[in-house]
Amino acid sequence: MTINSSSKLIKDLKSIPSPVFYIFAAVALFCAFFVCGFSVAGVFAALFLLLLVACACADINAGIVPDVVVIAIAVLGIVNFLVLEPFTVASVTSHLIGAVCISLPMLLISLIVRGAFGGGDIKFMAAAGLYLGWKLALVGAFIGMFVSGFYGIYLLVLRKASQTSKIKLAPFLTFGLSIAALFGELLLFLFVSL
Repeated sequence: MTINSSSKLIKDLKSIPSPVFYIFAAVALFCAFFVCGFSVAGVFAALFLLLLVACACADINAGIVPDVVVIAIAVLGIVNFLVLEPFTVASVTSHLIGAVCISLPMLLISLIVRGAFGGGDIKFMAAAGLYLGWKLALVGAFIGMFVSGFYGIYLLVLRKASQTSKIKLAPFLTFGLSIAALFGELLLFLFVSL
């Protein structure tokens, strides 16, 4: 590791701590253990939500999604499906598709429409999709994009932003992915039963 890359890593990690981080980290831990219980699944859910909150806070504070946190989410995703799920072709395929089902379209859109999505958001969705699998990644991305769209409309109506203004997407994706991680299976069941 070179001096420049280690200083970038330190700068990226320094963008995370803030009162917002500590508040939402506590909420994330409570929610993970309340929904999943004090179990191995609860620990994985808590770690995942903490890493999501770290990405959201870094985006709010510095406009970045730290690569080291994205890598940690990806590693947690790999360990998650090796530990908690039966190691089958279907399980591995679901998680691998989850890594690209949202991030690849985001990448293609950003290549066509310059600046549509930041590189950090694309990597963030790839890592989160690897953790969740494709169904829950779709649920989380849908919720996050839907809420961010309403926020964008709110800003436009109040004239706090223009049509070319950029919205920090990681906090909205964090919200959607957190809902998907905790309640995604229930939401999918309710949606299919309609």
